[in-house]
Amino acid sequence: MDKQIHLPRLHPKQQQIKSEAKRFNILDAGRRWGKDLLGHELLIDAALDGYPVAWTAPTYRMMLDTFQEVTEILKPIATRVNASEHRIELITRGQIDMWSLDAPDAVRGRKYKRAILNEAAMVPRLADIFNTVIRPTLADLQGDAFFLSTPKGRNDFFRLYNQAAEQPDWA
Repeated sequence: MDKQIHLPRLHPKQQQIKSEAKRFNILDAGRRWGKDLLGHELLIDAALDGYPVAWTAPTYRMMLDTFQEVTEILKPIATRVNASEHRIELITRGQIDMWSLDAPDAVRGRKYKRAILNEAAMVPRLADIFNTVIRPTLADLQGDAFFLSTPKGRNDFFRLYNQAAEQPDWA
């Protein structure tokens, strides 16, 4: 039996961001641009390659919506879906964990190849959480990160976006 999943096709700008990605990536785009769609594809790509990956959101509710969407996409190739832990395990041995950043310390001690920080501008103390909690989870596997968000004032997301232009491993 051939097991297939179906992802929507990326538009040219999404494809460009994916192909020009560096280790740490900031995507500042307006509503309805397709940030979640791109994030799903980035997350699933790394999991299909057999890696552990993480999706984070500012609130539990925002994370839960994405967990349900990604679970539905991956049903044909999931070996285990744990709704209480918000974890999806795949036939590729890849694993997707989803976290709410209203309790960021729960992520500590994990190892990930990729972390997606969705609606990053809404995360209080974003830079601190990234540097002390998320970034260390990427060290063992030399993982990458994608900060996806609609802008929301001159906060940590704004500062990271401006800093990215000056750093060689940021885009």
